Amino acid sequence: MKTNPNNKVKVVFYLNSDDKIFIQNQCDLLQIKPSFFIRNAVLEKLDKPIYSSPIHNLDTKKYMAALNMIGNNLNQIAKKLNSNAQFLIADQQTVLQEIERINAHIVAINSKL
Repeated sequence: MKTNPNNKVKVVFYLNSDDKIFIQNQCDLLQIKPSFFIRNAVLEKLDKPIYSSPIHNLDTKKYMAALNMIGNNLNQIAKKLNSNAQFLIADQQTVLQEIERINAHIVAINSKL
């Protein structure tokens, strides 16, 4: 008997409300349907994944702009450190604050990806 791989069969299971909310949040983040997410999770556990993670519009432009800004700031810090100019204590505090801000941006961006 031949089976059609496109012939889908309905499967029903139950979740508690916390798990359902968790799955819905993950799906919203990935911009996919819960049924697709669950199907892929089950098949992945069986070593047959159907989904490779293309990220759709997770404010990509916003994060790219933030990363470019971080790169710019790091370049400015490196330029000042590498110059022969006097590096005052006030400048050191500014650099440390900027590095902390950059680190916070990186952590925020990383948590979204």
